[in-house]
Amino acid sequence: MTVHTVTDHEGCIHALRQPDLRQSLYDAAALMMEHVLVNLHGEAHRQRRTVESSVFRKDVFLAYEKSILPRTLDETLAPYEAAGGGDLVDIGYRIMMNLTVDFAGIDRPLRTAEETGELLALLKDFSLAPALGQSLEADVEPRKQRIRDAMARFDERFLKPSLSRRRALLADHAAGRIAREALPSDVLMALVMGQDRLQMTEPQLVQEGIFYMLAGAHTTIHSLTHAVHEILEWAAANPGDAAELRANPFFVQRCVYESVRLHPSSPVAKRRALAELTLADGAVVAAGDEVVVDLRTANRSEALFGPAPDRFDPHRPIAKGPLPYGLSMGHGMHACLGRNLAIGVEPKPGADPALHQYGVVPLIVAALLKRGITRDPADTPTKDETITRITWSRYPVRFRPETALL
Repeated sequence: MTVHTVTDHEGCIHALRQPDLRQSLYDAAALMMEHVLVNLHGEAHRQRRTVESSVFRKDVFLAYEKSILPRTLDETLAPYEAAGGGDLVDIGYRIMMNLTVDFAGIDRPLRTAEETGELLALLKDFSLAPALGQSLEADVEPRKQRIRDAMARFDERFLKPSLSRRRALLADHAAGRIAREALPSDVLMALVMGQDRLQMTEPQLVQEGIFYMLAGAHTTIHSLTHAVHEILEWAAANPGDAAELRANPFFVQRCVYESVRLHPSSPVAKRRALAELTLADGAVVAAGDEVVVDLRTANRSEALFGPAPDRFDPHRPIAKGPLPYGLSMGHGMHACLGRNLAIGVEPKPGADPALHQYGVVPLIVAALLKRGITRDPADTPTKDETITRITWSRYPVRFRPETALL
């Protein structure tokens, strides 16, 4: 088997569009991700994505931004504000856990701090799976066993009851006892309604339920922590320019885009060739070969993103063509389905700030900046040294409203 690496922006786009290249980034995580949306290919992927797209609508996203997110932020941040600070990674997990499980369709009958803590512990075990292929440890079997145990607990405690309730609601709707509007607008409900079309097994439903928790919370924490770090460092180095955070209602979102460009959740995409094909540079890929699509390098092209493309610069002029966040949200059939929920849409000239869709990450960043978030001078942030991907494992912060940037 030959490994082909693609680093230029257009070459990456070409590779990500090839129907004969299937997803292989998560092959090492098959025990938890073999049958999830991001791993499916061809018709199976199209069918699943079509069913789940029914809840990825602008009206649903705006409802989250305008009504659900502000309440979740106030409830989650209150104890940290009272304490004067905390760990940004933990704060982010708790915010996104409360948002993500509702969107995924995982019921929390108790809605207590203990129940949230139980889900959070499960999520942290699940987050081991996507990184199995990037692990620097010689023996990953202990991690795999933690994942298996967490999957079994999640299924019994949360997924089975959530599925049963939705199946009962669908039966009530079919019998005319409740209206269509009474059915939940979440991913699990969409899967139950699309079961005749999808024919998913119970283990596949378990994997998909976990996948949405993981994609919605874990990857968002990665983006959130990097964005806060980059903005705080930039504001300290450019105190005059930082005033634009207050002056421009869209600027925080622009800062998040720049951070996402620099720090894609997955630095590379990996694909396995199902048949012989030719890449944009003329390289011939044989069936069975692997293609590594280097998103991080493509996102740092000087030709597209200007001088010093490795530096965080929210004022950066970008050439016509690439998105301001590069290829970090994917491209082609596996482009992130929840992109607009996570980072919003680019503001058009003359956009109304009151009606704009910002995305939950920019809005969380803005809420933290308004509360005066700053690095804890007595406690140094640390990165996860067990995997090759650059991510924060701890990021101690303080809240000082008197020095708020926003």
